[in-house]
Amino acid sequence: MEPDTVFTDVLKLRNSQEFPVKRYPSARVALACLGTVLYSSGALAQVDLTGDWALASDQSKPFQVFPADFAGVPVNTQGREAGVAHSEEENEELYRQCEPWSVSYILNGPFAGRFEAIRDPYGTVVGWRLSPPAYDRLPNSIWVDGRMPPPKNALHTYAGFTTGHWDGNTLVTSTVNLTDSFITSNGVPASDQETLRIFYTRHGSEMSVLGIVRDPVYLDAPWPVARTWELQLTANASLQPHYCQPAEIISGLSDGYHTAVVLPDQIREQMMYMPRHYGIPLDGALGGVQTMYPEFQEKLAGSYKRPSTYCTEVCK
Repeated sequence: MEPDTVFTDVLKLRNSQEFPVKRYPSARVALACLGTVLYSSGALAQVDLTGDWALASDQSKPFQVFPADFAGVPVNTQGREAGVAHSEEENEELYRQCEPWSVSYILNGPFAGRFEAIRDPYGTVVGWRLSPPAYDRLPNSIWVDGRMPPPKNALHTYAGFTTGHWDGNTLVTSTVNLTDSFITSNGVPASDQETLRIFYTRHGSEMSVLGIVRDPVYLDAPWPVARTWELQLTANASLQPHYCQPAEIISGLSDGYHTAVVLPDQIREQMMYMPRHYGIPLDGALGGVQTMYPEFQEKLAGSYKRPSTYCTEVCK
């Protein structure tokens, strides 16, 4: 008999005149024990994610590092215009130093992190904490105890608020209440309406991670990103948190009185970066929904020309 059916039958019996609680006070104890067993069985159904994990492969696209390289990202016009006007020097501004990335950086950053169980005083797993190996991404606490997310007008942070549930051996998470940040590391912005859904599935020493980023302000469609993590069998010192130390790296930007500026002619230069160095047509480099699908390759078949001198590293 299924546990839910047993629980329902006990409730009916408890409320019937044939089995009054006053006459059989032990029914209360039985109900309490049964509830504990059912709750514990749900906890035992969880897959153990504990350990240090590292990025093994990226089935989608590696994290964006080049200017105006938005291929495969369903960025809309507003997000694209903000992205091509982005300057890496913004990170050196005084008020941006030590500013963390959004939790969505789990999907497009160069590292994974450490999974640890969050337990209540009785030892039951009520959540999972994914801690990053560096200061530039906040820990992500995933609550699996059934708690509700905060209202939309509650505080929005870089970590957001994440709830999760188990679907078989897959931990399905949903993150809301994120503050303004970036969808990609090369400048496509993220609004405070961004939401994130991630599916963690462990396969022995590997874990498949599928994420779906949604942002109605800067994206025209959901953006799926897939990666594979690998369990580190020994403690990895690189996964110990590092603390940010603000410092003046670019003179004049970290004094609190200056901001990074990208002038119109520099925007043109950034837009042409991928076509110039890699021969990627501008329509492909600037992204959009159409660039997410294999059929788009046919459209660019006649316009792609590999440069005579092919750039293999970060080029200038």
